Amino acid sequence: MAHTYNAHFVPFIFSTKDRRDTIPAELQEQRWAYLLGIANNLKIKLLAAGGTTNHVHLLLGWPPTIGAAAAVQKFKANSSRWLGEHGIEF
Repeated sequence: MAHTYNAHFVPFIFSTKDRRDTIPAELQEQRWAYLLGIANNLKIKLLAAGGTTNHVHLLLGWPPTIGAAAAVQKFKANSSRWLGEHGIEF
């Protein structure tokens, strides 16, 4: 029997409000690790992560089991909450 494979690679970029530099550079490595945890919980492959003090770039291997809007909401909400826990206001 043949196997079916899905390969959806999605670049995902989100930024701070008005592109303000509110994300401290010293938290970037920890932030990317946190985003990896979010991806793992959603069963999404995080292939690459980067960004600056005002935005995040992610390259995701997207499964067919989760909708884009739901995943985007999870990434943005959880990463914003994490930054809030580190004393950063948006």
